Amino acid sequence: MRRSLRSLTFPMALLAALLANVFASDDAWAQAVAAPLLSQVDIFGGYSTIGAKTVGNGPTFRLQGVSLSAAASINNWLSVVGAAGFYRQGNIAGSGFGLSLQTYQIGARANWRNRTHLTLFGELLLGAGNAGGSLYTHSLGFGAPALGPNNNLLLTAGGGVDWRLRSRITLRLVEVECLQSFFSNGSGYDSQQRNLKLSAGLVFSFGTH
Repeated sequence: MRRSLRSLTFPMALLAALLANVFASDDAWAQAVAAPLLSQVDIFGGYSTIGAKTVGNGPTFRLQGVSLSAAASINNWLSVVGAAGFYRQGNIAGSGFGLSLQTYQIGARANWRNRTHLTLFGELLLGAGNAGGSLYTHSLGFGAPALGPNNNLLLTAGGGVDWRLRSRITLRLVEVECLQSFFSNGSGYDSQQRNLKLSAGLVFSFGTH
């Protein structure tokens, strides 16, 4: 009987050590997921497409380009954001006119962090933009003068979903925004544009609290 107990001592001790190691590893992983790294600054860079339409109920078209942003964390759920974007469409609805758009905005972002790799966020941004290209630098016809490059107010509201790949690298799966602009279109019909903007890319995190 004693020999049997002695013969079981080593296997039982080995099994206990393995189980302790497994549970310790699981606990460490759970802590890493439950308490995601709160970075001081998140830098985003990615591709964006903006759906827009011509004056009135005319055909729609898309601008494509690059979006950049920097978000500085105030606490675990609130960040201050600065964003810029550069977009272009070379031939609006087959008209031969091109449009370029640059945007510069600041605002606030609310983050919902949880026990998974996903982070949801919503944001509100305010700033200005510049509309140019041949749509603004060339006459639109009938002897009308060119509109000239136009600077005006921008308002953006939206949100997105991030998937944390590593402690300092995150994939922005999608960001959906409503971009409200007030650029002159020369028609006197409506100088407000309500555009849907979709973005995706990578987020790089620097520093910790």
